[in-house]
Amino acid sequence: MKSLTMPAYFRDLYQRSLNTFWEIARIMVPIMILMRLADVYGVIEWISPALRPVMALLNLPPEAAIVCLTSIFIGLYGAIATLPILIGQDLTAAQVTSICTIMLIAHAIPIEQAIVRRAGGSFWGTTFLRLFAACLAAILIDVVSKVTGFLSQPQSLDSFSEFARVDAGNWEWAVASFKGMVVLFAILIGLLIMMDVFNRFGVTALINRLFAPIMRLSGLDPSVASITTAGILLGLTYGGGLIIARGNDPTISAEAKYYALCWLSLCHGLIEDVALMVAIGGDFWVMFAGRIVLTLILVRGIILWRGIRAKRQLVIK
Repeated sequence: MKSLTMPAYFRDLYQRSLNTFWEIARIMVPIMILMRLADVYGVIEWISPALRPVMALLNLPPEAAIVCLTSIFIGLYGAIATLPILIGQDLTAAQVTSICTIMLIAHAIPIEQAIVRRAGGSFWGTTFLRLFAACLAAILIDVVSKVTGFLSQPQSLDSFSEFARVDAGNWEWAVASFKGMVVLFAILIGLLIMMDVFNRFGVTALINRLFAPIMRLSGLDPSVASITTAGILLGLTYGGGLIIARGNDPTISAEAKYYALCWLSLCHGLIEDVALMVAIGGDFWVMFAGRIVLTLILVRGIILWRGIRAKRQLVIK
């Protein structure tokens, strides 16, 4: 981080926060309005039963499908704008964590997997991988919670009543939504400060070093380990961009890129995105360590499966 005086730093922080918030608001506000109209005219009540079987498999209320679908097609902040539809649901901490984990693994897929495809991966293959991993994670969280009692305590999303109460009138809804956006702006400033502190005091670099053994354990080629770690911490767009930039590097094989992109598809933005989900109410260790372990197992499994399939093809020939 560049050296700034304290007043200059806060001016820079405010400008960065404002610019980022504006981009987020452009996504969230239209979705909030659409969700309000959908609620008023009964669209959510009409759609939810159709999605009940899938959500029942994950032990989530049907309304959670709206949140998950918005996350898949729009992104994290779009999905956050839909969370008020879950206010009043009898949710456990495990269910809230499941919803947050699905959002972390499967968000902005049309945009992010287009980047993966440009970097040399399969759009549909990695899309299926993300959706499968998101559902698997939710099922595992539910099973572990039922067997052990972990995260079985009740947990509501009443904090999102700042965005709007279900029974609010239009004016009250608008005022409450504005207050909610102000709260979100404050959270965003906190996240940016956290990232600055992490960079200044070497926390990001330390996490980078700690990930080196995990990269080796997962079977990733050393040529893509540092790129993958950067994407894990900063986001798939960043990591995919680095792979695209090194597209003609002869030291990086197509196979190494493929496995790196599989990892990045499942686990990226590990600092900022996870912090945002913790603010919503998800469990940190499940979303941080649990997601890493799940990704490691799935990527290692893909490597082993492709290796076995390649050997079989050689035998057949």
